[in-house]
Amino acid sequence: MRAKHRVFQITKATSEVLTEMQDVTGEFVSYFQLLLGGNNSQRDIDISFLQQELKHIITQEEANLLSAPVTRNEIKEAVFDINEDSAPGPGGYTSGFFKTAWLVVGHAISEAIGDFFRTRKLLKQVNATLLALVPKQLPRSLFKRMQRVLHMLIDYSQNAFVPGHSISNNILLTQELLAGYNQAKLPPRCTLKVDIQKAYDSVEWDFLLEVLKLFNFPPRFIGWIEQCVTTATFSISLNGYVYGFFKGGRGLRQGDPMSPYLFVLIMEI
Repeated sequence: MRAKHRVFQITKATSEVLTEMQDVTGEFVSYFQLLLGGNNSQRDIDISFLQQELKHIITQEEANLLSAPVTRNEIKEAVFDINEDSAPGPGGYTSGFFKTAWLVVGHAISEAIGDFFRTRKLLKQVNATLLALVPKQLPRSLFKRMQRVLHMLIDYSQNAFVPGHSISNNILLTQELLAGYNQAKLPPRCTLKVDIQKAYDSVEWDFLLEVLKLFNFPPRFIGWIEQCVTTATFSISLNGYVYGFFKGGRGLRQGDPMSPYLFVLIMEI
């Protein structure tokens, strides 16, 4: 049965068919390195003029809550919120192991994670996409804090992923807008559905950081997010083996609890 889920050949955009595994794996690595590698050149981005158009910006009181020291209880809650069957790292340990063995390993994990929040430094070896617990826990702690303010920052026209908003509102609005749309007596009209190609993968990191500054997120909180996002490295898992190891330059991780929140903040701009 496993053979049915293996990749033996691929067809490139040029219609060339690759059948040698070395060529196949090389093409996969090259494709994703180009997609996620981004443009590492520094660019000056000034979007400060848009701040007056925002629904709400972070107040000092909210900033204090966002950047307060992370407690051991927050760390434990974040670890225990992770699905027990989520993808393990190369060592094979899922979050279920850490939950079961928390009395033994909990102190060491809390110290390691707490050190990140104190120093804002995350080793690239820790943030490789195949290492499971720490990179999953860090965004989850930030995600829980961001939950408290997101609904104040995002307009009601955005309903996906925002606490207190319902995506069904968009469906109802669409039905109202299109009611009687085909009546001949109405003036000419058209409807456009816009789809963002590879939405998460297209997010440029430098623009994301400027958006966070625009909403007045505290520097300490932005620094935490920057380390979680911009230290990411990637490898490609294919046919049970791991290939490549490259640094990212753009994109938000699929499955990261913080990614939808960061994306809706960008879309608000």
